[in-house]
Amino acid sequence: MVRIVRLPAFIILAMLTSCSNNHLIVDRQSRIAILDDYRARSEIYASSRVDLFSRADSLGEGPLREAVCFMLAYMPLSDMAVYEPQYLIDNASQALRTRDEMPWGKKIPDGLFTNFVLPLRVNNENPDDFRILFYDEIRKRVEGLGIMEAALEINRWCQERVSYQPSDIRTSSPMATILSARGRCGEESTLTVSALRTAGIPARQVYTPRWAHTDDNHAWVEFWADDAWHYMGACEPEPVPDRGWFTEPARRAMLVHTRAFGRYDGKETLVKKNHLFSEINTLDRYAKTKNLKVTVRDSIGNPVPLAETGYMLYNYAEFYPLATLICNSDGESSLMTGIGTLLIWANDGHRYGFALTSPSDTLAEVVIKTTNPAEGMNLDLIVPPGPDPYPGIDEEMVRQNNLLIKRGDSIRSACVSSWMTDINVEEIAAKASIPVESTERILRASMGNYHEITTFLLKAGVMGPLALRILENISEKDLRDTPAKILTDHLVNAPAAAPGSDFSLYDRYVLSPRIDNELLSPFRSALRELPDDLMHMFFTEPARIVNWIDTMITVSESENYYGTPLIPEGVLRLHAADRHSRDIFFVAVGRTAGIPARLEPGTGRAQYHENGEWHDVWYAGEARPSDNPGYLTFVSENRDFQPEYHVHFTLAHLEKGKFKTLDYGYGVKISDLPGDITLDPGTYMLTTGNRDENGNVMSSIRFFDLAPGEKKEIIVSLRELPLSGITREKTDLTGELLSFTGQKISLNSLREKGVVMLWVEPGKEPTRHLLNDLPSYKKEFDDWGGWFIFLTDPARTPAGFNPEEITGTPLNTLFVSDMALTQMDSFLGSESSERQMPVVLYLNSEGEVLFSSEGYRIDTGEQILKKIRQ
Repeated sequence: MVRIVRLPAFIILAMLTSCSNNHLIVDRQSRIAILDDYRARSEIYASSRVDLFSRADSLGEGPLREAVCFMLAYMPLSDMAVYEPQYLIDNASQALRTRDEMPWGKKIPDGLFTNFVLPLRVNNENPDDFRILFYDEIRKRVEGLGIMEAALEINRWCQERVSYQPSDIRTSSPMATILSARGRCGEESTLTVSALRTAGIPARQVYTPRWAHTDDNHAWVEFWADDAWHYMGACEPEPVPDRGWFTEPARRAMLVHTRAFGRYDGKETLVKKNHLFSEINTLDRYAKTKNLKVTVRDSIGNPVPLAETGYMLYNYAEFYPLATLICNSDGESSLMTGIGTLLIWANDGHRYGFALTSPSDTLAEVVIKTTNPAEGMNLDLIVPPGPDPYPGIDEEMVRQNNLLIKRGDSIRSACVSSWMTDINVEEIAAKASIPVESTERILRASMGNYHEITTFLLKAGVMGPLALRILENISEKDLRDTPAKILTDHLVNAPAAAPGSDFSLYDRYVLSPRIDNELLSPFRSALRELPDDLMHMFFTEPARIVNWIDTMITVSESENYYGTPLIPEGVLRLHAADRHSRDIFFVAVGRTAGIPARLEPGTGRAQYHENGEWHDVWYAGEARPSDNPGYLTFVSENRDFQPEYHVHFTLAHLEKGKFKTLDYGYGVKISDLPGDITLDPGTYMLTTGNRDENGNVMSSIRFFDLAPGEKKEIIVSLRELPLSGITREKTDLTGELLSFTGQKISLNSLREKGVVMLWVEPGKEPTRHLLNDLPSYKKEFDDWGGWFIFLTDPARTPAGFNPEEITGTPLNTLFVSDMALTQMDSFLGSESSERQMPVVLYLNSEGEVLFSSEGYRIDTGEQILKKIRQ
């Protein structure tokens, strides 16, 4: 569960006697309403969490009791399952402490404090002790500063500890992110919001679920200072608030949203509101907006009350619901959104239909029917136009900020350099009886968590080879944040493989503790507390696990609204879960009993392996489509081009009036997908898309039915983009470049096949996306034979940057210096301070610019390749 750090008694006593009128929530009506919500929640969960609710009830009247009751009243199931009473009290006390000790504490309105300071949860991260352990350090860091300056300084503190690196979708806790010295945007913003709240500054993670102009998403931070909300890039300090590399992309967004924990009475625009949280739409802080009103009617023109309406944006080759709203009694719903194209999908659970809205539309009507709207159709999708750039920040402020960023990089780099200097890899490998190379690889991947992984290997003793197999079947993020005791639980309590077993099946689906995107936990020891005869029955008849779960677990989607999966022992504790957590629980029970179990790739459905086959799990009330599945094979229309899943196409299955996208992995080529994919009979939708250099998409959707036992071949073809001409006049290619080694290189000598010039900022997220994107096309670029020239300004380059550490770049690659980006100015004919990095140009041998890109996107490599092929 959660590790506890106890506060001294005098701090808790101080909290009990603080705040005006001895109340945290001064408004009496609000206080009574929150207490009513607490009592209602207590009626549901007090029997399974009597420890939490009885402890809250034992607290004397005052701020601490009100804080604890507020948190329990609106807590998602994932937290209800793991929080211990003292952990909750200690963290509530710590939050109240900030009101007394921080100079702005008493000035924070009650509502802002309870919604955006008190809650421990930021998004779907794992709980930890961050606030208690880092409070003193953060308080000292901002001593003597006003709230605005303190917020900016806390972001610098975060940057000294963490830099951007993409990773899997599981969100690590703030402390685990620091231990890794890296995190994706969701983890960086979770850390930064936690640090701001630790200092008593209201903060929240805001998120664009999908961009309009490129296939990705992003999260950043809003904080409250000087009576207003402001924003900043997490772990990406700027000298002023309300600026970040994402400022320009956000001005093209179609939705930016955040959640307010508990009752929220703010004046901001809401996407939706329920009894546990409110979803706030903050798009108008960033972009030009419109209010799009949708009416849903049936085939004879009658409005459809309570119809479900999805406001869907094309991204990752699917139509993704930015928001899903329930219509009123007149069949109407509305959303504040951006000036771009959305597909509106509506259903009532049986009938469905859609309509495409143009950027200028403010009204849309969807007619729903029981049949497919059409066999298929082409959809031209327009993204919001690129805005004029904001004026640049004062050059001296930028220079000072770059120096501070370099200082932060050096601090973080020194920490990373200290890892593994106090251990001997050869000795560890010898004691664990495992290869040195494997030990080295695993320990380096574990980063700042190497002590825990070392402890696990050393304690394994003669079981070292089995311990290594566990480590090789979990993710790199698991290596970076899993304690030794949890790994040991799985080593000691995993059932032994039967003689003659398929070890690849055993290792992945019995031995491995990694099931999906849940936090790794010691679920085997918890589940082994179940009666032996029950576990034996499960082993001999795996289908009985389903019946047992049906009788034991109550399923609720709304109660776990942050989407953090409950750990299996938490499900066992609460006897409640959302569907995803229930499926993870099934797999955990199966693996503990010795049954190979998994969540099936594609559908995500729970399965167990028996008699050489995978069997789907169907719970009570779920209608199995057929015992006779269908089979599907994807084929590319163009043999010289292999479309990629979630890049160029996706497949979705119709379920209760909605199409659910199947997940076969990002960037998987058609040739690498299995032939004869097993699917349930039913109706399917194939979506394809071809995005141009401006972000607009030529898309198509195609519907088809798959009958029981049918084998169907689906041809994937992309709509052709229109040829575009030269975008600029000829550019001079006669200058000289200065390489990182100090060598002068003639640009003219590199022009024979053409040149791609890329002005980048190493360490910044948009540049990392570009560098991660290019390796996918390395073979094609090598065959082309032109040069890739990366230009950097040393003043903006992190300390210790080494181009040789960048892998996967084309064979003909040069890294050169462009002091103050003067060469960019000469190529582009304007001030570089107005440009959004990275800047990419593709020039042919005559110096004609055939492609240009500025700012953040993730498909630059593909766009360059399209122009080369043209």
